[in-house]
Amino acid sequence: MVLADLFLLRDAPYRHACESPRAPLWISGFLIATGCLYGALVATFQRAVGGEIQGFPLSDVPDWILYAGNMIPGMLIAVVVHAGITIVVWLMVKGASGRGQVVFLYRVTAYLLPLGVPALPLIAATTVTGASDGVPLPLEVAYTPLAGLGLCLFIIGLFKAIRVVEGLSLVRAALAVALFSLFSFSLLLII
Repeated sequence: MVLADLFLLRDAPYRHACESPRAPLWISGFLIATGCLYGALVATFQRAVGGEIQGFPLSDVPDWILYAGNMIPGMLIAVVVHAGITIVVWLMVKGASGRGQVVFLYRVTAYLLPLGVPALPLIAATTVTGASDGVPLPLEVAYTPLAGLGLCLFIIGLFKAIRVVEGLSLVRAALAVALFSLFSFSLLLII
């Protein structure tokens, strides 16, 4: 029910993240699932593109090594990204006159990870191919619209999460989300 409520953009999952004693299990599950999915997508796209890894042709690398070798770092990347999102959200909430309850923000931002899953194919494809237009990837035309959907879901979910955790007014919560979006977009421009 938590996942259904999460994708229906209800407040209940964020209350669950703050109040449920089982929330740490959900948080770990979301981090592991997001990281494994990202790693599996990177491995799939590497296999589709071909080439070499550390001088070894990808065609000679067994699937289990390729997938495990991408899923393990994928989980680490998910943890680091989650920590980064939590810190930036905390800063922006403080900037919007919120209390900045970092523990609860940490919990609810983990619950936001599934909302960003539609963006993972574009992120993984960019990781593998860079900015170049190389070998076409499977269903490549769908990656950008999916990323837009994931971004919209994430931003709406973040707004709702901030409202639940911090109890901010609509305007202050929107300000915190706008500051988060502006900061994140400026980082993307630098990269």
